[in-house]
Amino acid sequence: MWSSNPGEYGMRVLYISEVQWLSQVSRKHHMVRRFPRDWEVTFLSPINAKRGESSFRLRTDPHHPNVRFLSLALPKPDSTLAAARALSETFSFVGMRGLRSTMDSFEPDIIVTSYIWASPALPHARARGIPVVYDCNDLHPDFYPARAAEAEEAFRALIRSADEVVASSTRLRDICGRGVVIGNGVDLDVFGGRVDRPLPRRVAESPIGSCREFVAYVGSVNRRVDFRILETLAGAVSDEGNVGIVCIGRVYDAVRSEVEALAERYHDHILFTGLVPYEELPAYLSHASVGIAPFVLDERTQAINPNKLYMYAAMEQNIVSTPFSADIAEHEDLIFIARDPDSFARSVKEALADEERRRAVRDRIAVPNSWNEKTRAFLEVLARTASGGREEA
Repeated sequence: MWSSNPGEYGMRVLYISEVQWLSQVSRKHHMVRRFPRDWEVTFLSPINAKRGESSFRLRTDPHHPNVRFLSLALPKPDSTLAAARALSETFSFVGMRGLRSTMDSFEPDIIVTSYIWASPALPHARARGIPVVYDCNDLHPDFYPARAAEAEEAFRALIRSADEVVASSTRLRDICGRGVVIGNGVDLDVFGGRVDRPLPRRVAESPIGSCREFVAYVGSVNRRVDFRILETLAGAVSDEGNVGIVCIGRVYDAVRSEVEALAERYHDHILFTGLVPYEELPAYLSHASVGIAPFVLDERTQAINPNKLYMYAAMEQNIVSTPFSADIAEHEDLIFIARDPDSFARSVKEALADEERRRAVRDRIAVPNSWNEKTRAFLEVLARTASGGREEA
């Protein structure tokens, strides 16, 4: 039996995600790991050969024994593997059958999904009386350019089928046409402010290891990043002689040539580390005075509510960003905002010397956006939806 008071009775949640449970620490991982311990969670995701963690055996997270996870043969429509693309239709048939079977065997009280290709299985959930929440944490159709029309159709079908929509930004809520906004956040225990830590080996042993000050970018290095800004900034800090730029995150194949050219030209002042484990990020950020978000200005970036914003603030860094979303504009009194490469480089130089703003960002940006607070709000949505309620648009 379920009560509107989260945690009074155990709840069974089926979570369907594009990101596998062990692949990375994402929004959904932060919140699921904070669900009440008497809630049971089964976390389903597509197979992912590149990550090497796919398993068709249901496993239990040793640190979170209420969470079990499983890979299904769900479709990967834009996979870089030709064999996976060729088998997409087969994956869809087998995966949807597996998904429906899991619904039947697990008997969830509610389904949460951030995976648009799960929409064909949702009529089965509705027939069983299982409410569905769509956690729209990104502009999901844009991840599948090779099948853009089908992705848009799946996205819209999921919005129509879901009993409730949770959007991570105001822009996403507007695109969905309904729902409640619960933004992203930060783990304040992990990102606890600037403390004295050894310089990570990847930085210390690189040409920028001798720099006295650092500017950090955390996140995927892909087409969202404005490389004109990065190049202008690298040139500007090279004139200073003592500032290094550390770009921490996966480098996507689509931008690898640009990354390699930039790293070669400014090898003494910019370093692309590649993927870094989540728990190591504070060690990198402890050495940076400024965190940057040099995103291009387009429809996709308008929908971003960036985790990095709250990480930077929690680590007491000044923040320099392009005005890509309303979530940035909301903090314009504390964040340095720049629209073009030259003004961005000037803002970074100014931010390096501004101690007054740096002292304020943790309390005013990070603390109100902890993952504990975001999870509490998300649990309230699940409670209301499970009991038959729905947020008014």
